[in-house]
Amino acid sequence: MYEKIGLFCGQINDMKPLLTTLLLLTLIGCGLASAQNLSRALYLNYPVVFRGEKIVLEVVETHQSIQDKTTPKTKVLQRFDAMQKLILQETFEGDKRLSKDTITYYSPGGVKKASILETWDANGSYQRRTENYIYDTRGFLVRIREFSEKGYLCYETRIKNQGRSWPYLLDKFDGNDNPQGASEEAEYLPEINRYIVKKTNAMGKESSRDTFVLDPLKVAEIPASGEKYNEQGELIKDPQHAYEYRYDEQGNWLEKKCFDVKMINGKEKRTLLEKWERKYVYLVKNEN
Repeated sequence: MYEKIGLFCGQINDMKPLLTTLLLLTLIGCGLASAQNLSRALYLNYPVVFRGEKIVLEVVETHQSIQDKTTPKTKVLQRFDAMQKLILQETFEGDKRLSKDTITYYSPGGVKKASILETWDANGSYQRRTENYIYDTRGFLVRIREFSEKGYLCYETRIKNQGRSWPYLLDKFDGNDNPQGASEEAEYLPEINRYIVKKTNAMGKESSRDTFVLDPLKVAEIPASGEKYNEQGELIKDPQHAYEYRYDEQGNWLEKKCFDVKMINGKEKRTLLEKWERKYVYLVKNEN
């Protein structure tokens, strides 16, 4: 069974006629720890998608655990420019802000230039760092440089690419050019919409090998075992869970529910586990 990328609580099918060419994607909490660096490089400039013709300026998404009352409600706020590029993302847990990412681009509608990443821990301690993104003459990402609040180089991720701007080899170094962690190498299998990431330690020994979805826009076309998707391309069933959605007039979902599914005495029993809600701010065009 293939592992599946978490896509800000949903997957979207690119075959729908009213979709824009963008996909709403956040890699925070996506379950990509097994290939964290390479997957970040692969999806750094992945597009953001909404349905309908209206331009989305802001999305506020809340998540609540129904069964675990001790878990605070979380909120993610995202703001977009007129080109539908993500320029700000903030995450909250209850009333506490956990992170704020401010993103700039080389040109309107272009690739990411830099991100200012701010975080607050449970005690209110504040940290700030900056990431700069460097591309080769083909427009392929080849470096991610991370700087401290005082401007010192902390880490540099070096990336080698193959066709389609796919990173196939990635290594990370500290500010003194010392290797950090394992090397990551990818094998791409576009015919089944998957890619495999192999991690190798400093001694050249393979430490892990994991498989992931390659193109989230096509996840409904080649589903994993036990998965089922609706006409909008959103997951509605996996081996343990069922999902329900409520949509707005643009076709973007406003509410998503996750249910635990069990068969008891031949009957299906559903228990609500989690609920997500979204609010959208659309650009209102002046008709005059």
